Amino acid sequence: MLLDPRRQSQYGSVAEPGPAKKLASRLAGWMPGLRAAASRLVDLRATPHDIALGCALGAFVSITPLLGVQTLLAIIMALVLRASIPAAIVGTFVGNPISWPFIWVSTYFMGLQMVGLEGSFDPAAVERNINLLWTALLSPSPQLLDATVSLFWPLLWPMLAGSIPIGLLTAAIVYYISRNVVRGWRARVMDRTPTAAE
Repeated sequence: MLLDPRRQSQYGSVAEPGPAKKLASRLAGWMPGLRAAASRLVDLRATPHDIALGCALGAFVSITPLLGVQTLLAIIMALVLRASIPAAIVGTFVGNPISWPFIWVSTYFMGLQMVGLEGSFDPAAVERNINLLWTALLSPSPQLLDATVSLFWPLLWPMLAGSIPIGLLTAAIVYYISRNVVRGWRARVMDRTPTAAE
């Protein structure tokens, strides 16, 4: 008789895997897809500079608080600067639900200092404005949305200003790393090619 290890049997129950093992198995399931995506990105018919510039542009745009248009902005910037468009799209993944809280807090505080409002940070006002915006987005009232957007501007303006230096620093780091990764990957593939042909 075959037993399903997840069900109780006459011999007792089998312990479920812990959260660490579940996370490890999920990550192991993602690894082939991540490797394939990285391989496709590196194998693009573009120079390492073009790929790195695309990744850097996407990373720069992902630091801005302009959710919803970041990918479009990255594509437009890649077209203007003749960078790799697929690499620019991949670069926008620097901004993701895990990194957004850190990005938003750092850009907000940097922006407060840049626009001269460093003494005006009021956590209660920020929380109130965010809650009002959320309520306005969930309700169909255009008047409430208009009023909330006017309250949201004092939060958005410092974030936009602060995203420029932080975005430039992030873009420089991403450019350097991605250019060297692409060069190294291609050199490794070139080194392997002659031995495979022999």
